Amino acid sequence: MAPSPRFLVRFSVVLFALAGLASCADRPGALMLHPVSISAGVGTPVNILVATTRQRSEIDKRDFTAKRNFGLSYEAYTISVPPNHVAGNIEWPKKPPGNPAVNFVVTSSAPLDQARFDAAVVKDTKGTGEVIVFVHGYNTNYQEAVYRVAQLEKDSGFPGAVVAFAWPSLGTLTGYVADRESTTYSRDYLETTLNGLARTPGVKRIHIIAHSMGNWLAVEALRQARIRGNSAFLPKLGEVFLMSPDIDIDVFRTQLDTIGKLNQPITVAISRDDRALGFSQRLAGDVPRVGNVLIDNKEAQQAIAHYGLRVIDMSDAKSLDSMNHSKFVGLLPSLHQMAKSDAAAARGNPISRTGLFVVNTAGTLLQTPLRLGEAIVGQ
Repeated sequence: MAPSPRFLVRFSVVLFALAGLASCADRPGALMLHPVSISAGVGTPVNILVATTRQRSEIDKRDFTAKRNFGLSYEAYTISVPPNHVAGNIEWPKKPPGNPAVNFVVTSSAPLDQARFDAAVVKDTKGTGEVIVFVHGYNTNYQEAVYRVAQLEKDSGFPGAVVAFAWPSLGTLTGYVADRESTTYSRDYLETTLNGLARTPGVKRIHIIAHSMGNWLAVEALRQARIRGNSAFLPKLGEVFLMSPDIDIDVFRTQLDTIGKLNQPITVAISRDDRALGFSQRLAGDVPRVGNVLIDNKEAQQAIAHYGLRVIDMSDAKSLDSMNHSKFVGLLPSLHQMAKSDAAAARGNPISRTGLFVVNTAGTLLQTPLRLGEAIVGQ
């Protein structure tokens, strides 16, 4: 059945608005994956591992395209973060591959098979047994996904292994529908990746951070893992951070009903002024997205209490982008501290682990005076 004229008009208006708000800067290309020689003492090296469902480029073997691959590919990178780095930013070069004194640059890269990927994961945990898997969002090319994970690792100070799960986003504003299909295509592969990590000797806990449309992929992988009933990774699952989720709010409830209780409460970061999710909501028939839902209404508060969620309201926080869609990058130190607090709670320390938190204008994470469950009972 052909799309209705009303849908086509809505879709065109949304894309036009997004195009008007998008940056005119050039997107990073394959040259950003070419290693750069670097002098000792310049920059801070971070190690990144990638599991991807993208096809490797036939033109430049270092690059991965937006086409879907039948199977997983693996890659390892060392990326140097420049001395002038500002938290939350990626210091892109004006001309690739960049100057390590002032830009993020790749200093080494290598394709891996499954066995070498597993060995690299164990090495990068540095004895902690901790692994984070980051799932990027819509309109993200491969280079942006890799460099964003390097920035996240540097700013968070996470002590373990960091894995980017790079699904085949078209990396274009007009690719929204195709990107949604590619996340669904990739959910089995994400589940396979998580199970593989869990079966790797030395891996003790696996954390997930997803952004935007990547949340659909992450939550669907959790849902189907619960349905299968024989998941290797669910027993080792640590934190699940859903940042600005581009998920229909009603669909999210049904997903949570299936997923049930996890080892730690799911953390959801939202912002009322997220313009990207506002456009997504209009495109989806004006059904609110999880990432821009208003948490000051009774129905939302009841859902938070019922599912035992931890919700972070980022509405007052500053954003590095005009769409207010990437505020989560400033949350990283707080998320790291939250994970440490959860570990302490597991040892019996009496802290509040669910409810509503607010990020103030200074970027500080504060818990609201009343637990949401208590507030609801009092109404």
